[in-house]
Amino acid sequence: MEESATLDRENVESAAPMMPLNSATISGRIEHNVPLSKMTWLRVGGEASCMFHPKDAEDLSAFLQKFPQENPLILGAGSNILVRDGGVAGWVIKIGKGFRTFQASEHHVDVGAGLLDRYVADQCQKLGLSGLEFMTTIPGTIGGGLSMNASCYGTDFADRLVHANVMDPFGKIHILLPQELNYGYRSCGLPLGWIFLGARLMCTPSNPEDIALTMADMHLQREKTQPTMVKTGGSTFANPQQGPAWKYIDQAGFRGKKLGQAMFSEKHCNFLINQGHATAHDLETLAEQAKQAVFDQSGIALQWEIVRWGEIIATGR
Repeated sequence: MEESATLDRENVESAAPMMPLNSATISGRIEHNVPLSKMTWLRVGGEASCMFHPKDAEDLSAFLQKFPQENPLILGAGSNILVRDGGVAGWVIKIGKGFRTFQASEHHVDVGAGLLDRYVADQCQKLGLSGLEFMTTIPGTIGGGLSMNASCYGTDFADRLVHANVMDPFGKIHILLPQELNYGYRSCGLPLGWIFLGARLMCTPSNPEDIALTMADMHLQREKTQPTMVKTGGSTFANPQQGPAWKYIDQAGFRGKKLGQAMFSEKHCNFLINQGHATAHDLETLAEQAKQAVFDQSGIALQWEIVRWGEIIATGR
């Protein structure tokens, strides 16, 4: 969420219901010097100097009161995060088990930020609830999907959102409507420092078998067009208004291009791949080279979709 729009916080706070703040003591786990390469899909990068695993929303609120965070780094599945080799000097908050709630009704589901998108799609299919099939191929959590308005096959989170539960930097919980989040293509206007806790998403009763067929088609399409079973972070760049990012990366000659063990996929050249022991520096450098080549050739300034954390350490290449 590097280039999100700015949300008018005063208007949000006056419009949104606010839950009372509980001043409970911290009960979650705190770790130091945590290797982030083991917690992200690209499998690169340094350590987090401090990591907090909140037990639940109340525990997270207590943590934010004790350790105020201007812009906390929130880690879910780690599917679209590139951690630089120098690691992260400050706090990382790991959203885990206490944020994996799921409740369904006839026309909506209430889901926690820590749930995998695919899990939510699978549960809705079993219950005969349609509308969230698109989540079946999104490799991340509900919190990540909300924060970047993740989309697939013509549907995005904003399309299905009834309201989102978010926590401000002071530990207070707010219920925000889609229009209060200033959603756009792969973007969200939630201010820095605010954290998604969960959401209510719209569904429609339907035949579970029909839903399953739709999801199977989506998985088949993904297998045909995207690299799977590799170390990747999904789409590297957001699609510009002029067309799909992969087309311009391809035209610039970066399909299959390598730097060390970093590589742009032959199958879908908007996907960076760690072929084994790539460094974060090599992955980021290769992507920046592609970005510059596209701009030089077409005048299009690609914008990063993968989120980059931490300090750069040059490798001498």
